[in-house]
Amino acid sequence: MRVLGALGTAVLVMLLLLAGLDRAVAAWFPRFDRVSDNFSPAYLEREVEALAHDPPQTIFIGDSVLWGYKLPAADAAPTLLRRKGLAASNLSFEGGSPANTYAMLRLLESHGVHPRLVVFNVNQKEFSQADSAYQKLHPSLETLSWNLLTADERKLLTPTPPSTTQKPIEVQLDRWVTSFWQLYALRSDIREWLFGDVDAVHALDDAIQAASGAKARTDAAHKPTPDRFEGTYDLSPIDEQNVSLIFLEKTIALLARDHIPAIAILTPTNHTLLHEFIDVPEYEKNLAFTHKLLASGGVRVIDLDKAFKAAEFIDNDHLTAAGNQRLAGTLGPVLAQ
Repeated sequence: MRVLGALGTAVLVMLLLLAGLDRAVAAWFPRFDRVSDNFSPAYLEREVEALAHDPPQTIFIGDSVLWGYKLPAADAAPTLLRRKGLAASNLSFEGGSPANTYAMLRLLESHGVHPRLVVFNVNQKEFSQADSAYQKLHPSLETLSWNLLTADERKLLTPTPPSTTQKPIEVQLDRWVTSFWQLYALRSDIREWLFGDVDAVHALDDAIQAASGAKARTDAAHKPTPDRFEGTYDLSPIDEQNVSLIFLEKTIALLARDHIPAIAILTPTNHTLLHEFIDVPEYEKNLAFTHKLLASGGVRVIDLDKAFKAAEFIDNDHLTAAGNQRLAGTLGPVLAQ
């Protein structure tokens, strides 16, 4: 009996410690300059709930260009603008698209978040069916926003398939544990916060690759060439069946309905690299169509499609640290108005 009593006491103490740790995580886990590479539904919901209690501010919603692809968060344009005094949050992420922008706005709306201003980018390559985000939501955003979308909107999207290694009972158990255990729900964000990568193994491997010079050699050997982007940009006219167009129209309508001022950035594109594929009348017509659609819906448009030099790009559309500095310098005076 004494053994059972001691065991019961030990279990109770362990549960109390876990409960205390969970409350500490929920209360003090930091808010980042941007969502992490592998942000969880719990982190995104926590961020949106925090925004609901913040004063109205500028919210950036976009793809990897605004997120700051291959750069530390401190070098991304939205972070640079925050450092200069702009009250802003960056909800952009790798794999963004018009569908993701719309779903994020629906999620913000459902939590009563009414931004002072929404800044989002419209990337011409995301109107192509070949684009990886054309009909897909980020899995974490999908988890939180799927039931906010109408049945017709959901039909336009391809749901994230369950992991092939998980059985239905495991999926349900994971969701159940996640619903009340913050330490578990935020596990991917905690690992990235601690190690700057998805986990310690990846962080150690990255450090070894950098120290040995292997990373520099790999990067040098994989400089972007034009042929890698052939077919990335769909040059056929954007029609009413285009899923990205449908969600862009829905985004414009939602912003107008909720009286949210918005600025759309036509994404900077490396025309020097892609010259032979996109410097054609068809590309210009699609760009002009997008510009007119946004402006007619009351969205202010900043056309940066040809505004940056080749040296300011990492590849076809992602900007270097210097490119992000110039992007912040371009947006700063506009956002200050």
